[in-house]
Amino acid sequence: MTSQAGWLLTFDSQTEYIMNKMIKRQDIVPPWIEKQQELAKAVRVFRERLRNDWKRHAARMIASHGGSLQDKMRRAAEFARAEEEYNPRRRNVDQIPVPIKTANDSVVANTSKSASVDNTSSPSTKTSSNESQATHFRPFRDPTWQAAERSYMELSVAKLNALTRSYNLMAPELAKKPYFSLERELNNCFADVAPQLANEIKERAARPPKSLTDSVGPGSLGILDRFGNAGSTARVYESKSPHYGFKEMWRDLWNRPG
Repeated sequence: MTSQAGWLLTFDSQTEYIMNKMIKRQDIVPPWIEKQQELAKAVRVFRERLRNDWKRHAARMIASHGGSLQDKMRRAAEFARAEEEYNPRRRNVDQIPVPIKTANDSVVANTSKSASVDNTSSPSTKTSSNESQATHFRPFRDPTWQAAERSYMELSVAKLNALTRSYNLMAPELAKKPYFSLERELNNCFADVAPQLANEIKERAARPPKSLTDSVGPGSLGILDRFGNAGSTARVYESKSPHYGFKEMWRDLWNRPG
C-alpha cells in the first residue's frame, strides 16, 4: 500500500513537471492567471485614484486655514503623526479575510472610531497626569468629501469583489484572494497619504499661478490667443464696389418684364 502511494506521488510530480514544461513551451496561461492579472490591475487603478483624490483634497483643506507655508506644513505634519498613532498602516493587510457580506455593506459613513472625527477645524486639547495641557491632533477627515465620493467608492469596491468572486471560482485553493472592504481601503488610503500632505502643500505653493493666457497644452494656444494677439495690427478693408442685396433683388423682381 505504501509503495502504491509513493508511486502515485511520483506520478503526480512527473505530471506536474510535464504540464509546467508544456505551459512554458507553448506560452499557455491558465484562465485563473489572466483573471488574477485583471484583478490586480483593477485594484491598482482604484487605489491610485483614491489616494490622488484624497491627497489633493486634504492638502487644499489643511492649507485653507491660513498661516505661513511653514505653519501649513507643520499642521500637516501633526496630522501625519496623529494618523500614525490612531491609524497605523498594517502590513500584509490584503491577506486578511473579509466576509463578503461585510465587504458589500455600506461603511463610508462610519469608517472607524478614529476616522469618524472631523478635523477641518483647529486641534483639540487634552489633559494628562504627566502633562498639564498639550496640543493633540486627531487624524484629518472630511465627512463632506466622503459623502460626495460615496457612490463612486461603493461601486468600485463592489466591482472589485465581483472580480474577486469570479477569480476565486477558478483559482486553486492556495491562490484564492480575500474580498475587499471599503472601510479597510479608506483607512489604508488615509494612512498612506498622511505622510505626503506636508510635501504636497509645499509643491502646490511653489507652482506658478495659472493665467488665462497660459497654453492648455503643447503647441496649443491660450484663451486670449485664440481671439488674436494683443500686439498685432488689425487691418480694415473698405470696398466701394456695388453689392447685390435685398433692395436690388426687390427692385429687379418688380421691374421684371411681363
